Amino acid sequence: RATRWDPYSAGIRHEFAIVLSRLGRSREAVEQLEAAVQLQPNDAEFRYKLALALNEVGAADRVLTELEAAVRCDPRHARALYNLGLARSARSDETGALDALTRAESAEPADPRIPFARATVLARLGRTTEARVAAERALEIEPRFQAAADLLRALSR
Repeated sequence: RATRWDPYSAGIRHEFAIVLSRLGRSREAVEQLEAAVQLQPNDAEFRYKLALALNEVGAADRVLTELEAAVRCDPRHARALYNLGLARSARSDETGALDALTRAESAEPADPRIPFARATVLARLGRTTEARVAAERALEIEPRFQAAADLLRALSR
């Protein structure tokens, strides 16, 4: 009803998209987020959420584009940078992945998932020493981070 009352409110469409997503209505959530982005194309959070929604519906070809747009809108959007790193890595762009993850870590140094993701990319590249340092950083932030501890053990073999 609110979107009919105020069809030009990007914020209302964003909030409606969140509700739709929680109800499992992912395609409708994408439509609402696309409308929000059309209304406010420079809003990094809307673009980031659109990328996540697109990923939910399997539109992988557009996910990277929206994450890159989110980062252009806000170069310090840590969650967008982190997901951009993961998306680039999934496409075998390890250099681009490391760049995005390094920037994400700078923007949000207290999130252990970011150095862990960086460690996994470095490990795949055979850059073991750097991967160990990144895994150790994840454990410094969250000492009970089991996946980082497991990776560190594997790298030490």
